Amino acid sequence: MPRRIDAEARTAAIAEASLRVLERDGLQGLSVRGVAAEAGIAAASLRRAFATQHALREYCLQLIEDRVTARVSALELTGRALVDGLLLQLLPLDKERRLELVAQVQLGVLSLTDSGLRPAATRLSDAVERACRAAVHILAETGQFHAERDPEYEAQRLRALLDGIAMHGLWSGKLPGSSEMPSLLARHLDELAGP
Repeated sequence: MPRRIDAEARTAAIAEASLRVLERDGLQGLSVRGVAAEAGIAAASLRRAFATQHALREYCLQLIEDRVTARVSALELTGRALVDGLLLQLLPLDKERRLELVAQVQLGVLSLTDSGLRPAATRLSDAVERACRAAVHILAETGQFHAERDPEYEAQRLRALLDGIAMHGLWSGKLPGSSEMPSLLARHLDELAGP
């Protein structure tokens, strides 16, 4: 059993190092040598954990989803506070969330020309879509969503706004958490209660 735990820990350490490399150096830095150096392991150890670069890239996307899911699951909130907490996990408001978003964007762009990576990128994108639908559903259940609004349309609009705010947060050059991202999102959610 200890060998399995060691292998899982090594795999997680390699994936974490990969996210850091993606954030710092971009896709061109995501090489066996670059990731192994970042993780502090031999290249052969990296190859044992991930036989191909494709496997490593897929795992990075899965890791991002797992990390966000764990943070959302840990939220002990209800109603509008839960919606705010859920959606704020998808914005680059701190170092961890910024790292995840940069890696997601880098790998997402690659998936446009790498059909093998596309399913993993699509799964992560679909998870964001589900989060937006869940947010609208929670608002409706708690009376904070106007009955004349179309829930499906508003979920799509929320997704577009969330993506736009996230990308603006990456490009603005401001320190994570110091931007207007949370207030823009909150204002939009407030407006969903009205016609």
